[in-house]
Amino acid sequence: MARTSILNANELTQKAWPQTVFRIQLENMQLSNMMSEGNDMPIVLDRTLQGRIGDQVIFELDMPLSNAGGTDDSDIEGEEEAMSFFNFPVTIHERNHGVRSAGKMTDKRSAVKIRSKAAFAIARWAAEQSENDMIWGLSGLGNQNTYAGEGTSAILTVNEKAPSASRIFYGGQTAAGAVTVESSDSAIADSAGDDYQNFLFGTKIITRIKTKAVLAFPKFKPILINGKHMYVIIIHPLQETALIEETGAAGWAQIQQNANVRGGRNPLFGKLGEGEERIFNGAVGVWNDVIIYVSERIETRVAGEVFDNGDTIDVGIVSGTSRVCRALFLGAQAGLFGWGQPWKRLERNFDYFRKPGTATDGIYGFSKTRFRDPGAGQSTNTAQADFAVWVVDTAAEEA
Repeated sequence: MARTSILNANELTQKAWPQTVFRIQLENMQLSNMMSEGNDMPIVLDRTLQGRIGDQVIFELDMPLSNAGGTDDSDIEGEEEAMSFFNFPVTIHERNHGVRSAGKMTDKRSAVKIRSKAAFAIARWAAEQSENDMIWGLSGLGNQNTYAGEGTSAILTVNEKAPSASRIFYGGQTAAGAVTVESSDSAIADSAGDDYQNFLFGTKIITRIKTKAVLAFPKFKPILINGKHMYVIIIHPLQETALIEETGAAGWAQIQQNANVRGGRNPLFGKLGEGEERIFNGAVGVWNDVIIYVSERIETRVAGEVFDNGDTIDVGIVSGTSRVCRALFLGAQAGLFGWGQPWKRLERNFDYFRKPGTATDGIYGFSKTRFRDPGAGQSTNTAQADFAVWVVDTAAEEA
């Protein structure tokens, strides 16, 4: 039987997301308060390729001058210092998804209207994928929670980079605050007498990593909030439990008090922050100028699994009893989210307009920031250490 053609103009419509759907997307993104088109937040948004040809966003860093300069009557001419510009590319890829009604009887049987619900479901999906990508990228993992180099994911919106050796912490502390440092994930609780409870998360770990960040070279850039240098750490709920249960004066009560702001503007009482202070929104506390967030998206591993290729979690970390969690300690410009095309809403009616479908697609890429030194010849592009992310691997007791 002959079929009547329907022109694309009649059956496929592309338009920008309604403002309400954008709001739904942002409300489902915990990291939205850490994003900015400037360089002052952990996640930098770049829209350079929106409306332009290209599949790479190039981020640049002006390195500070290092020479001592001249003095009394010395010549400047001939003694000028060559400026150095580091670079960092992020490749963008397409991401898409859709839903479709089974037909009129599906809509007839239920109060749920597929078409009216689809736009919001797709917006929530897009938010979850974007946030997952950011957590995976900052953790040194690839799309769909693969380890860097595994190559099993067809989705490539994460520009995967394993953690720099100088930007990773293995170990933990006891509830009483005794710290143990290891050299790999496989060494955490790797002997019969080395209990996972010696490798928990706590305030001593926060302080240790903050000190490492302050003294790091290349410079680990802090977040400037009201003239004060601060950092962010995102931890798993199981790590939060260890933090709450930590003993002594340096425990959870002190973390709550260190939120500083009293009354209605206290970030612990709701999403009230504005401007640079919005980074406090959703925080559970502050310790030693480190803003603490909790996210169930923080990745965990048990015996036989890996965060990084070749570094297998020991049999001492037993599923159902304990896990190794990878917290993320962040400074400014920790990651770059490059847009090629913002999420678009796509609608199409199938089977004589009886089965509506709703979809979305976007073009973007995310990577933690790792600048490259082009060298004197401007051609070597030697990778430096992770710019402003420190991964923190500790054990945690399962609930």
